[in-house]
Amino acid sequence: MYLHALNVCMISTLIGINMNLNPQQLKELAIGALLHDVGKLDRITDDEAKDDRLHHTWRGFELLKAKREYSLLIAHVAFQHHETPDGLGKPRRLLGEQIHLYAKIVSAANTYDNLLQGSGLDAGLLPHVAIEHMMAMAGTKLDRDILIHFLRTVSVYPTGISVRLSTRETGVVVGQHRGLPGRPVVRIIKQGGGKEYDVKEMDLAKHTTLFIEHVLA
Repeated sequence: MYLHALNVCMISTLIGINMNLNPQQLKELAIGALLHDVGKLDRITDDEAKDDRLHHTWRGFELLKAKREYSLLIAHVAFQHHETPDGLGKPRRLLGEQIHLYAKIVSAANTYDNLLQGSGLDAGLLPHVAIEHMMAMAGTKLDRDILIHFLRTVSVYPTGISVRLSTRETGVVVGQHRGLPGRPVVRIIKQGGGKEYDVKEMDLAKHTTLFIEHVLA
């Protein structure tokens, strides 16, 4: 839970920077993201979990609201980060514009980290697969505008990292596409029969049937 909170805080802050939020807004966003799941610290029974009024978002909101050092906006991040644009989220089923900007940002960051690190059926995904899942949620479970900023912000496969492609070839990421973080440029180096090396670059944004299968280092 601690590592998840740090990941969500980092991703949320990067999105906020991409959106040109001012220093005070970034501070509130970062604190809200770091504490978004604080309501999970109190354990409840399975029967209690069925009651929206006992959802961890409610408990987190009440806990943070009682702390004078935190603004009400920070408390609302904990309260609203499971609300969704389609009005089917928890705990109050708010619609798109009723959800605060900070909560929308944290929702995207939280979803991404859960898809990578969580324990559900859709967890443990490769980064580009997680992004494809998120793009399918645009306008329903995730805010479209926030998702665009997320895609411009996150470096799924950082330059310099070694990867294995679906062709079983290995290479190094040498370039990025802003807005297409899951489709970088990969340089593949093969040694020929002699001492010659065959070097080629595969732009995954153009070779759409190829994908990164594994991160090597």
